[in-house]
Amino acid sequence: MKINKVDYTLNNIPKKNNNSNNKTTPSFKGAVPQPVVDGLSKFYTGVAKTNPFQKFVKGFSRSNNTFTHLMVAESVLLSGFYMINTLRNKKIEKEQKPQMLINDTLTLGVSAAGAYLVEDKITNAVMKGAEKYFNGHKDFYVKLGEKAAAAGKDDLLGKVAEVAGKKGSEFTEGLEQVASKMGSQLKNIVGEEGKLKAFQITGDKLSSVQSAVKESITKNAGNAEKAKEAVKGLVDDVYNASAARGEADKLLPGINKLKVIIILGIIYRFLGPVVITPIANKISSKFFNKKNDKAESIQDKK
Repeated sequence: MKINKVDYTLNNIPKKNNNSNNKTTPSFKGAVPQPVVDGLSKFYTGVAKTNPFQKFVKGFSRSNNTFTHLMVAESVLLSGFYMINTLRNKKIEKEQKPQMLINDTLTLGVSAAGAYLVEDKITNAVMKGAEKYFNGHKDFYVKLGEKAAAAGKDDLLGKVAEVAGKKGSEFTEGLEQVASKMGSQLKNIVGEEGKLKAFQITGDKLSSVQSAVKESITKNAGNAEKAKEAVKGLVDDVYNASAARGEADKLLPGINKLKVIIILGIIYRFLGPVVITPIANKISSKFFNKKNDKAESIQDKK
């Protein structure tokens, strides 16, 4: 027996006679008493404040598949409701319910497994596409990040001017503080595996720039303006790259979420109806049709 289209309506609401003379103002009233709502609100707030829950959320958010986990969890929840409704729905023929449950279970299982199995491959393809796009639009993102670049450089140059006016051990410590500040401001563009490479620099390159900055400050010790001017010419490129990278990174979470939605959408909307349903029909026919034929044969003999 093939699976027919079933309306998963939880509540059958009778249609009212549409009489223009009986117009009334709709009234919306809460079905749940306010004390219950308040109690649930306090309960969930209390749970959210507990250390175990906060640790779970913190760890969960670090996963590269966080959005995939949420989407699959939502699918499990919805599929569970569909299965429960299938069992409770009196409009569905009794002999058809097992077939529908098999279809729902297979669709959920295969789709969830497929989402995780193809995640890495799709991610690699998406990252390659993003890399190609950012490489072709570097100037645009550098322009977009000009204010951020200026703010970072101004902060650094202020520290440079301060250090240039010091002497002795304070001057030496100040040089290290300038290098440290640069490192903290530019850490987002130091090359890391799995990160966008369009705006990356190597750790050796950053160390080289830090050394050149310290040397420039040393040569212009005692003259804050000259020290600032010398350093500014050295750091323009790396700060522009850092700001551009920051602007590009803002797009990545959205790209990754869109990727997951597309993957799950294709799997659940295409793989399920086109591939899984025929398989579910064959499985159900193999087991349940034989059972029905056997029951009919026994009935005929009587």
